[in-house]
Amino acid sequence: MQTNKKQHKTTNLDRSTVFKFGLYAVGAILLVQLFLVQIIRHDYYRAEALAEHVKKFEIPAKRGVISLSDGYSATPVVLNEKKFLVYADPKFIQNTEAAAKQLQEVVGGNADDIKNLLTSTSRYVVVAKKIDEAQSKRVEDLKIKGVGLKEISVRSYPQGTVAAHVLGFVNDDGVGQYGFEEYFNKELTGKSGQQKIITDVNGVPLAINNESVQTQPDPGSDVTLSLDIRLQRIVEEQLKAGVDRTQAKRGSAVLIDPNNGEIKAMANYPTFDPSQFASQADLSVFTNTAVSRAWEPGSVMKPLMLATALQEGAVTRNTSYFDPGYKKIADTTVTNAHSYGARTMTIDDIITKSLNTGAVHLMQSLGGGDITEASRQTWYEYLTNHFMFNKTTGIELANEQPGGVIPPQDNGAGINVTYANMAFGQGLTITPIQLAAAYAALVNGGTYYQPTVIEEYKKDGTSVKQEPKVVRSDVVSSEVSAQVKDILRESLEENYKPAIRAGYTLGAKSGTAELSDGQGNYREDAYDGAYVGYLEGKKLEYVMVVRLDEPKTSGFASRQATIVWGDISNEIINSIAIEPKIQ
Repeated sequence: MQTNKKQHKTTNLDRSTVFKFGLYAVGAILLVQLFLVQIIRHDYYRAEALAEHVKKFEIPAKRGVISLSDGYSATPVVLNEKKFLVYADPKFIQNTEAAAKQLQEVVGGNADDIKNLLTSTSRYVVVAKKIDEAQSKRVEDLKIKGVGLKEISVRSYPQGTVAAHVLGFVNDDGVGQYGFEEYFNKELTGKSGQQKIITDVNGVPLAINNESVQTQPDPGSDVTLSLDIRLQRIVEEQLKAGVDRTQAKRGSAVLIDPNNGEIKAMANYPTFDPSQFASQADLSVFTNTAVSRAWEPGSVMKPLMLATALQEGAVTRNTSYFDPGYKKIADTTVTNAHSYGARTMTIDDIITKSLNTGAVHLMQSLGGGDITEASRQTWYEYLTNHFMFNKTTGIELANEQPGGVIPPQDNGAGINVTYANMAFGQGLTITPIQLAAAYAALVNGGTYYQPTVIEEYKKDGTSVKQEPKVVRSDVVSSEVSAQVKDILRESLEENYKPAIRAGYTLGAKSGTAELSDGQGNYREDAYDGAYVGYLEGKKLEYVMVVRLDEPKTSGFASRQATIVWGDISNEIINSIAIEPKIQ
């Protein structure tokens, strides 16, 4: 009995000891863990705890301002305006019907549509965009739990629709669409900043403290475009008048400085209001026809064909030839729009009388009297590497199209007929901006400048002047340039002479383009018209292209484009201080 009692006592002692040691061990572990948490890994656990109560907010950068010059100062055409976005978390909306009615009375719209948003299963819905500050205050005063406001920046247009196709617009996500806004989006956008704010357990921001970290946004570049707002308004007004008068489907115009490649005006009609882009049903109106819609230009190509033949020595200014009134190429007969009969023609006649047969004669002269692989190769070389067709110009506008020039290799599909047609502007496609840049090189002495719409922009806080970019300095020689320029003057004076004041010289060429029916043939019920040329006072000032799509008034389509070109030229001379030649 004694032995059993001792054993029982020993067992109780052992259990008590183990229990005590267990407590000591647990305490030691807790102390070690506490030491790790508070001392060794303090920063880690503190960061983990903070992370649960830190909200990250993006601070949008101020988008760059866009201005146009007037020759003396910059006029802002795109600014930023403070607006507000109304959002909601439907989970916290207690009375959706009442909330919808209250919000509708402030922000407008349809109460049922707002109610549908407020009953959504989403945790974030946008109730209204772009409300003004007064409306935002009224929304705030409603004190609807679950409804919040976010300050946003939207584009405003103090000059209305001026240069809309050049500018483009910014969508509701803050991304540039079309035109310069899209092309230069990254530079205009800048770099967003970031703010971290500590919140309480309910997600309510606390006062700014030393745990708040703010990275300042880097604002976007401010840009001054090369467009002259005075010239832009003239071109837009006269183009609209021409499209309305002729009932044309659309019209476009480009005014370029041939001395540096700067675009001084670019317009399309119909146009649009960039501040109301979301309400535009026909999205095709956003297309800048001057850079994005290639077409077969017609006879405006003849001066380029002539310049090629002159530069290659295939003809001279004194060359004459017998023109029977038609040209037979394979099984195709080329004729002229006006019949002059069989007679001797001069090189100047090819342009002033707009002879299709003469253009084919020039093409043949490159091959020693016939269209050959060598003559095709030469014409292709000039089209693509001198006049820079078949490729984009590099102008800083979105969605520029390259057009198309068929290669000279014999493809067994009537390549000689194709190249005969290309001599007078059929069978190849170009854009108005390509044509303007090519003609600028044709009349400025032979230098091709890359077209640009940028005059100056800010980069890293420093103003950067856009320097002219020479793509090619020997498009044609200065002698050939002067000869073609003079022939263009003759062409304008013999065919159409607008009432221009003394002291100015104008030269130009018209073109009527046949339209494809989509089945390999040309339509007979509609044509496009174009007129391209230069305006010169004391010095060469501008080259201008005017294009009208399917004008409905009687006469050649090119005649209608010619009138618009003349009206613009006359208005420029009468309204803008262009120094005349000394008489």
